[in-house]
Amino acid sequence: MIWLLELHGFMAAVSVSFLSGMLMDMLLKKLTGSEKVRYVAVLAAAATAIVMGTYGIGLHTFACILFLQVLLFAAEYDMAAHTVPDYVPVLILLAGMIEVEFAPALLGLVLVPLPFLAAALIKEGSIGGGDIKLMGACGFMLGVRRGYAALMLGLFLAVVFQTAYAGKKDKGFALVPYLAVGCLLSLLV
Repeated sequence: MIWLLELHGFMAAVSVSFLSGMLMDMLLKKLTGSEKVRYVAVLAAAATAIVMGTYGIGLHTFACILFLQVLLFAAEYDMAAHTVPDYVPVLILLAGMIEVEFAPALLGLVLVPLPFLAAALIKEGSIGGGDIKLMGACGFMLGVRRGYAALMLGLFLAVVFQTAYAGKKDKGFALVPYLAVGCLLSLLV
């Protein structure tokens, strides 16, 4: 009987995530002016199912689901507009406040974006300020170790996919989708 209640909770959470993803789809179409919004609703439901399957039902799961929902929004926004809205890192910081341990969170906030900041200072136009702020907020949520893991995984995926599929374009590309996958993977490992 208890497993039935857990199944209902799981299905309810996945359904709510799917509905919030549909709302994000509509909001993204309005904000970016693009009709090419992808599968945010499906990805939101899948991310919720994965996180709930990993962590069960609890406060940590809720914080992770909010974190991933915001990252999905940011990834899609970055693909459409090649920018990250300033409110996205704030929303991630708020999700991180749900179960914050201040020492690791503050260290992650400061240390995780340092490689991006260094790259931006060394070569102008290499990394956007939105990516730096986003990784700072992700460092707050994940801590230093998982934050660096997310950063390295995201950059690795970006290099692999951009090398394999993008060819030799001079135009920049959306980095946030790769960083979002890195964050998801660092949450699960």
